[in-house]
Amino acid sequence: MLLRSLVEVSERVSATTSKKEKVLLVAGLLLRTKGKEIALAAHYLSGRLPQGRLGIGWKMLHEAARDLSPSPHPLTLVELDGFLEAITQEKGPGSLERKLRTLRGLLTRTTEKEMDFLSRLIMGEIRQGALEGLVQEAIAQASSLTPDLIRQALMFSGDIGEVARVALEKGAAGIARFKPRLFRPISPMLANPAEAVAEALQRLGEAGWEYKIDGARIQIHKAAEEVRIFTRHLKEVTESVPEILTWARRLPMEEAIFEAEAIALRKDGKPLPFQTTMRRFGRIQDVQRMQKEIPLTPYFFDLLYLDGESLFQTPYQDRFALLAERIPPSHMIPRIITADEKEVREFFSKSLEAGHEGLMAKGLNSVYVAGQRGFYWLKIKPAQTLDLVVLAAEWGHGRRKGLLSNLHLGARDPERGEYVMLGKTFKGLSDEMLHWQTKRLLELEIARDEWTVYVKPELVVEIAFSDLQESPRYPGGLALRFARVRRYREDKSPLEADTIQKVRAIFEASRK
Repeated sequence: MLLRSLVEVSERVSATTSKKEKVLLVAGLLLRTKGKEIALAAHYLSGRLPQGRLGIGWKMLHEAARDLSPSPHPLTLVELDGFLEAITQEKGPGSLERKLRTLRGLLTRTTEKEMDFLSRLIMGEIRQGALEGLVQEAIAQASSLTPDLIRQALMFSGDIGEVARVALEKGAAGIARFKPRLFRPISPMLANPAEAVAEALQRLGEAGWEYKIDGARIQIHKAAEEVRIFTRHLKEVTESVPEILTWARRLPMEEAIFEAEAIALRKDGKPLPFQTTMRRFGRIQDVQRMQKEIPLTPYFFDLLYLDGESLFQTPYQDRFALLAERIPPSHMIPRIITADEKEVREFFSKSLEAGHEGLMAKGLNSVYVAGQRGFYWLKIKPAQTLDLVVLAAEWGHGRRKGLLSNLHLGARDPERGEYVMLGKTFKGLSDEMLHWQTKRLLELEIARDEWTVYVKPELVVEIAFSDLQESPRYPGGLALRFARVRRYREDKSPLEADTIQKVRAIFEASRK
């Protein structure tokens, strides 16, 4: 397939606001691909490169695009993949120059529209609404399978290209072969918020109530002495957390996949700030020093795989029991099972007194649904918060002059592949946060005017607020009242930000 065909479909997808039409356009394209092209098309229309980051910035792209002599030979998807793979392989002295030459050779083969698409793809700026969720539905449409089957396969595979190719070439039988595998990280099951203990009890009845610890969620894969550790975003961090690696090696089982919260604690046992815990992740320099300064403690809460057997369809209460047989009580997440509201409220208070966020409520018979958010797991916090995406920031005044201060906040609209602005806030920002966010936002800058810097929607920030009000000022028709920054969620991607549908549901519930 020619890159030209894919770019044409991308343009048509961007031009329509109909989700159904977007899905049909992408499904139609996938049906015209074959072999390796299926995987490549799925990756590219999801806004991702199979190779990941190429080490190329806008400066190199602009330099490579200067004074090109276009080639009469159109570029195929497989040829594009070859160019990108060659760029990825360039390492060592002189690699930048070699990357530039290869990039120029690639861009010579493209039209103006193809060059624009490729530049945005390389820089991670595809904003066409045909991102991964829509592509998943298109794969289901093209293969005559259900979206749930595709999502489940993707949770176990982690590679949308691989899932697309298997679905289209081998159908249901091929998709059924995707199973949890050791050392291939699995997208975690997610929880929906509950406004109060009473709501969680109404939904779940008797349930498991766990402390909601404000740490870093990790997934530990173990096969005898070999252990690898991943974040909630499936990034491997084994080298960054040697104390957890050593701890896991001692556990009394041959093969297992665990979930735990890793957290940095004060001497009195209360948690250090979330940002302090997160300093330990992703670092491969000064690990020993960081380990001494900020030691991590794991608290286990789930067991997904044990000695060759998948536990995804095993009820939560049985998974927890199997886990508790193998983990010392001091490293199990604190939990009670009850349907008594008074008992839950007392446990909630204990969690908050211990410095934690609140509670998780889990249905006793709930199975583990990887990568999905449902009402079998609920999270209860004492204040209303939303995880929103920073869309822009305004320059500060007075003491904040020269710093980006007033944040423009947006909720995710999965239907349109966009972000819907809900308001602004400069409250709750410490001096340290102001300096950090100014540096980070300028790195994400895409445009500016006299007062405002507009940025790529990549940073997720947790916002506390009193309530929501109707507002004609913003496109979603709603605005936050008394919004305040609680913290940046560097552990979350924009795709995990709260949706405009959730915001509207909170507003409607508040009116009852």
